[in-house]
Amino acid sequence: MDIQVDHQFLIRTLQQLIRINSVNPSLDPHAPGEAKIGSFLAQTIKNMNLKPKIHHLEPGRVNVTTVIKGTGGGRSLMINGHMDTVGVYNMKEPFSGTISEGKIFGRGSIDMKAGIAAALTLVKALVEHKIKLKGDLIIAFVADEEYASIGTEHLVKVYQTDAAIVTEPTGLDICLAHKGFGLFEFSTTGKAAHGSLPEEGIDANMHMGMIMTELNRLSHKLQSKSPHPLLGRPSLHIPIIKGGTEPFTYAENCKMKMEIRTLPGDTLEKTLSELNAIIKKLSARIDNFNAAVKPIMWRNPYEIDKTNKIVTKLFDSVKDVTGRKPSYIGHPWWEDSSLLGKAGMDTVIIGPKGGGLHAKKEWADIRSVLDLTGILYKTTLNYCNLLPLKISKQQRLLHTSLQEIR
Repeated sequence: MDIQVDHQFLIRTLQQLIRINSVNPSLDPHAPGEAKIGSFLAQTIKNMNLKPKIHHLEPGRVNVTTVIKGTGGGRSLMINGHMDTVGVYNMKEPFSGTISEGKIFGRGSIDMKAGIAAALTLVKALVEHKIKLKGDLIIAFVADEEYASIGTEHLVKVYQTDAAIVTEPTGLDICLAHKGFGLFEFSTTGKAAHGSLPEEGIDANMHMGMIMTELNRLSHKLQSKSPHPLLGRPSLHIPIIKGGTEPFTYAENCKMKMEIRTLPGDTLEKTLSELNAIIKKLSARIDNFNAAVKPIMWRNPYEIDKTNKIVTKLFDSVKDVTGRKPSYIGHPWWEDSSLLGKAGMDTVIIGPKGGGLHAKKEWADIRSVLDLTGILYKTTLNYCNLLPLKISKQQRLLHTSLQEIR
């Protein structure tokens, strides 16, 4: 069953979302967070005669959800999107929502307010056309994906579905996998002494340099591995290092942050064991070597098989709506889909076309956002099992092929 989606509602809602500042306050302490955009989304859901729920996480930080109950006997589905954005430094008009040449501009337009607008338009279509699903449909708009994911971490404690779709941007291809990451802190301890007294001083910075040499070897080892078919190879880098207090004194302490990007199958335990092996090796070889490493943050990589039911239904929907077979892709960055997958939900990622993620000029392709709405609609019906409906002549006139609006 095909329906006419409300184009004007979709575009107007996306403009309104872009014009609400929802920069993550963990990235910018002066930013407002998700409270205002959450209130807007809750009211929009309420206007559809549905019951929104606002989950208060921290001051100014909220999730917004609504549940469309199924009639029973079907599979349940969640559509997930994050409300927060990165900062707007050096952007001329970050909250304009300006439309030009089929594109809509502004912070969060593609990452990922376009996906949120598509989900809302899907819900509007289901409600207005009185579509009944067998399985429950949960719409979840979450906080803090751009930093620590407190939103989805809370979400998975409250809701559980058979499958989930995350509407991060994919160019209407199907993302089956993404990398994970780990942030670790190394510390070395030396002994402060006058720079002219090497017999008394122990240089914590020099010892950290030895760790860096070993990490460079590990980096080359990671790059020599066989690549993942969608994600390539793992990698590591050192973004921050700080040590010493003044020019003419042996450094007593040095701290260094290391980030590693991981592939499916990599675990925190395995990675930490490799890093501790470096310290053990250097400790056995170097006198007075005192070092430690600890994890600061760890996020698992994610992968779903292309034969999974939610993936096959999504694949068929993309073909129906766009007239082309979507490609299977991977994302080099981390996303909330990992947390949904870890909680037991079969999770796949699809979103519209666009560009400028985290950049000075961000935009979404409007045609692809419209197509995404149709894709979500078809996938929801096929996955959750639509009940047979008797369609009146008047209702039938409302049902037009999504191919005609492309």
